Amino acid sequence: MLYKEILEFVKQDFHLLVYAYTFVFICVAIFFNYKFGFYAKVMNPTYFNGKSIPAFFLLYSTVYFAAAIPAFCLRGEYDLLKQPKFYLKSLLFIALYSLSVGFYSYRNWQVPSFSAEELAFVIKLVSNIKSVFFITIPLLIIKIFFDKKVKGLYGLSKNAKHLEVYLLALLVMLPFLAVTSFSGDFLNAYPQFRLWFYSNIFNMPAWLYTSIFETAYLGDFINTELFFRGAMVIGMTAILGKRAILPMVAFYVSIHFGKPLVETISSMFGGYILGILAYQTRHIWGGVMAHIGVAFTMEIMGFLRYYMDRE
Repeated sequence: MLYKEILEFVKQDFHLLVYAYTFVFICVAIFFNYKFGFYAKVMNPTYFNGKSIPAFFLLYSTVYFAAAIPAFCLRGEYDLLKQPKFYLKSLLFIALYSLSVGFYSYRNWQVPSFSAEELAFVIKLVSNIKSVFFITIPLLIIKIFFDKKVKGLYGLSKNAKHLEVYLLALLVMLPFLAVTSFSGDFLNAYPQFRLWFYSNIFNMPAWLYTSIFETAYLGDFINTELFFRGAMVIGMTAILGKRAILPMVAFYVSIHFGKPLVETISSMFGGYILGILAYQTRHIWGGVMAHIGVAFTMEIMGFLRYYMDRE
């Protein structure tokens, strides 16, 4: 059972000072971001001044190492800090994610043959499929040439333990997700695709271009799991073992800074649990299922809330 996997891991990994430090560090980072508008005032402008890739690389690497290095010191595991592979591999992975997030020039594309709505649709589509080129393909290359001993593609393997329990957990979460949809900032974020702003996209019916976007949007969550629970946990396990999880959680929380506060806070707990399960089972299918399930539910609730509020 999944709860046994989690309890077993916590029993082996728990260190009061390390866990306290990590929790406080993440909470302070969240408070700083939402209290002072760090993401909105500092990170968002970088998309428009051409500095987004280095800015996100600096943010993510700072968060990751600020969580990892003190934790290793508190445990007295200084040998981890002496491994060049720890820095090289983690920085390589962080660079890939920073490229994926920071690549923004496509938003300035001009295609004269496209209508304004069609171009806007293509740009939104690219925003969800660009991770294939910056994360999936590079990770596949790294796996083939440098991580041959890792089974599957960082958790995208044939092994799929406990999937039925993940499904049950998702069903239990549905009422809570429904309640979340009534929060003040929910409709500012969901649905991600607002079909009422589009019409006659490439002469396709609304259901078709909506389905195309939602497929790309939900598919992007596979890459999210592949990166955070795959590369940052399973991929870093050969170097850090169990110690790969807490820094990943801090990193994972930081990518939510531009999202609703409730979602950011929940990412801390969700990232930790999914990280444990990826480490214990050596696959990420449960996380993929959970992520897509939650995202799809939020989209549906967003559509329902919009049309209900219009009545």
